Amino acid sequence: MSLATLTPQEAFERLNNDPAVTYVDVRTVAEFVQGHPKGKTINVPIVFFHPTTHEVFQNESFDLVMEDVCPKETALIVGCEKGARAKQAAEKLTATGYTNVSIMEAGNAGWKAADLPTT
Repeated sequence: MSLATLTPQEAFERLNNDPAVTYVDVRTVAEFVQGHPKGKTINVPIVFFHPTTHEVFQNESFDLVMEDVCPKETALIVGCEKGARAKQAAEKLTATGYTNVSIMEAGNAGWKAADLPTT
């Protein structure tokens, strides 16, 4: 299954023009609080990094949290820092029954490079 991708500008326009769209930032909490796209945004990390070894741990609760905060028919735009975690999260979401999932290409780095509003 091919997932839809959006440029940061397209994601910005969808977030501004459709109040039903939710941006899911799958970066860690520490990354999220440093700045994220402005708009209807939630933070549900797909992975966690060990603070000293930087070892990667999957967020085993990702599916449960998403199901709790977003019904499966919710229009979602998934983003991370550069794209890899967003792709992983989007694939996981579609595998669990989400039907309207897009990936923001270039992630938060692309959003900042496009000089779009952040919080």
